[in-house]
Amino acid sequence: MTDIQKIKELIVLKNIVTFNEIKECLNTSRMTIIRRLRELSYLSSYSHNGTYYTLRSIPEFSGDGLWSYNSIHFSKFDTLINTCSHFVNISESGYSVKELQRRLHVNVKLSLIELYNRQDLYREKCKGEYVYFNKYFPRRKQQLLIRHSQNDTAIFNINKLSSHVITDELKAAIILFYSVLNEKQRRLYAGLESLKTGRGGDTLVSGLLNIDPETVSKGRKELISGNFEKGRIRKQGAGRPEIKKNS
Repeated sequence: MTDIQKIKELIVLKNIVTFNEIKECLNTSRMTIIRRLRELSYLSSYSHNGTYYTLRSIPEFSGDGLWSYNSIHFSKFDTLINTCSHFVNISESGYSVKELQRRLHVNVKLSLIELYNRQDLYREKCKGEYVYFNKYFPRRKQQLLIRHSQNDTAIFNINKLSSHVITDELKAAIILFYSVLNEKQRRLYAGLESLKTGRGGDTLVSGLLNIDPETVSKGRKELISGNFEKGRIRKQGAGRPEIKKNS
């Protein structure tokens, strides 16, 4: 059995392994092990200082590209610094150190500082703490607008809703206002309030307005991308087909 076959068999059996476990299995030099791992297309953990290894074919990644095994964390973006960069760049409103740590379950401060020093990310102080954003202006501008809107007082607020501070009169006023909007305006308004609320906003807004969370999500994504027609209720071609008159 070749060295590559031995490593593959070991990792498939255990799902993740340490370097020392591979070395005990092969009894060869460090450089030889690294070369064999490269031939197998491996991933190292972004947690635990990258001391755990697996094959790219093993993880069942979540929708955001993460996989955990016995509290060892892996990312399809490989290293911690690559993972931090990806999450910040695609985020709706950037990430502070604390926010990204809650998402990735590891300390990300040094990685974010390094990305900023390399000018791969932009950062700005919001409410007394640094928040990291996409370095490219169009996307960064969207992220900053959403971040500042979340910092403002929103009509919908997780704490207000969960503690029932929002009054019945205000709920009634919101629902009445929502009812007089057209289809596109309703979707965009719901998306706007979801953005203000932040994480969990789609579910909260859909519950209050009694609409599908997917509708809220669609409105939110349209606002972020700006990909909707400004002068129409529906996009061109949507709705009932036009009836042709007979000659």
